[in-house]
Amino acid sequence: MTPPEPVPKASGGSSPPFLPLAFRFAVSFGLLALHLAIPLESPSRGGDLYLAILAALFAESAWEAGRMTARGEGPFATPTVGWIRLNLVLDMLLVTLIVVFHGVDQERLATIYIFPVLASAFYLSIAGIVAVGLLSSAIHIAAVLLYTQQVLPPFGHSGAESAAEPYQLAYILGFTSLVIFGATLVVLVIRSQVENLRTDLSRSEAVVDELSALYRRVFESMFSGIVITDLRGRVASANPAAAKILHAHLDPGAPVEGYGFGDLQELMAQTRERRFEVSFPGPAGERRIVGGNLSPLLGAEGEPTGHLLVFQDLTEIKALEERTRLSERMAAVGELSSEMAHELRNPLASILGCVQLLKQGGQPPAMVDRVLTILLRESERVSGIVTDFLDYSRPRPVRLQAISLPALAEELRAAWETDPRRGGILLDMEDPPPVLIQGDAAWVHQVFTNLLSNARKALDGAEAPRIRIAFQRLEGRVAARVEDNGCGMTEERRRALFLPFASGFPEGTGLGMSLVFQFIQQMGWEIRVESEVGRGTAVSVEMPVASGGSRAT
Repeated sequence: MTPPEPVPKASGGSSPPFLPLAFRFAVSFGLLALHLAIPLESPSRGGDLYLAILAALFAESAWEAGRMTARGEGPFATPTVGWIRLNLVLDMLLVTLIVVFHGVDQERLATIYIFPVLASAFYLSIAGIVAVGLLSSAIHIAAVLLYTQQVLPPFGHSGAESAAEPYQLAYILGFTSLVIFGATLVVLVIRSQVENLRTDLSRSEAVVDELSALYRRVFESMFSGIVITDLRGRVASANPAAAKILHAHLDPGAPVEGYGFGDLQELMAQTRERRFEVSFPGPAGERRIVGGNLSPLLGAEGEPTGHLLVFQDLTEIKALEERTRLSERMAAVGELSSEMAHELRNPLASILGCVQLLKQGGQPPAMVDRVLTILLRESERVSGIVTDFLDYSRPRPVRLQAISLPALAEELRAAWETDPRRGGILLDMEDPPPVLIQGDAAWVHQVFTNLLSNARKALDGAEAPRIRIAFQRLEGRVAARVEDNGCGMTEERRRALFLPFASGFPEGTGLGMSLVFQFIQQMGWEIRVESEVGRGTAVSVEMPVASGGSRAT
């Protein structure tokens, strides 16, 4: 494994202190100052040499700190790997000097060896840390054996008096080695975790960089404009498409109102997504239309931190929609005109034939009466078609008012009983709830008249014809259900029920149910149709109850 990189400098010229150099500088200086203030015991074997070595180590550390300062890196900046190893060796020599001078039989002093081991964790690889631990233990063992066996001359408190019993010697060596190797093991575990964390951090940084680059590419490549603002509506960032759509450079910190979004302040005060559409003059004076969504930006705790505007240039789309609507209106006019011409052709042909018969003259009175009857009937049919068509194509504004449902039911019953076309069919009507409904009086009567007329036509040929109107009170509404047991409708016919001129009966203009649907929509009602061939049809109309209309007479 390659050694780790030296600790990088922090911003501003400061860097973490290089621990081996700082340790040697502080300890050597402190011991020199202490022994100068408190002279060594006399006689002291090798005291002058001890002080000389301390002074040499201090001088070396001061020189090294001065060299780093002269290079502009700070007195205790981290050097290269070679200097790191040299400093650790010098630290081990300083610890050995202290241990030997104060007595190799003092096992408590030997624990100072763990400092070089701990310091190596910041600068060396795992193999280097193990080497420092082994070297520290080997130097201590050599020093103890050489002085207790009197191989080396006495120095300080180490000499003949340091001789110990074999078990004491084994305890000193074993205890110190155990402390050193224990510290080495702890450092190795910590270093291994640090390496794993460093690897994970590198991977995370790579993923973050990749996601950041992807976000930037997506942000800048979108054709929709994106503007991010703070809570006060000031621009924080914007993509190139926003500037292109708005024909303006969006400066960070500028209020978004200055770019045509002045009417968004009310939306910004809300906490959910809103749709907006604004228009403003373009660079050539033309009107530009921009539409999109405005949504809040939420922080980690769910609190709002700003707003996000995503918008598109709708100018061309709006123009296309307008052309499409015009084309659809023209197509609808053409289709209605064609259907109306088809509906008018038959009565006009009958009228033309009758006119030709009358023009010939010499017809018997019975024939003249019959021709005049046909002329009146077909003229009324043409008049009905034209009237319904005008009602359908040019509806008047709705005039909503409170209408008594019981009174409406009585009007419908009376109109049904006096209608000569009912053919003796009875109308079974439930008693309606005493409420006021909201609707247009003329349209309401026309809706139910058309529904009853269609029900009557569907009963042609039925064995036991029956029409029933039932009422159901709902929350805030009343449902009226018009049922018959007539011929019923296929699914295809039911889907085309509200289309103009789509009548399924020989008589009628084909616009009745189209008018019913138009009136119901404008009054805010709802209609549903259920039908089955041979079993009849049921039409449900839901009508809102007028405000304060819970009771009606």
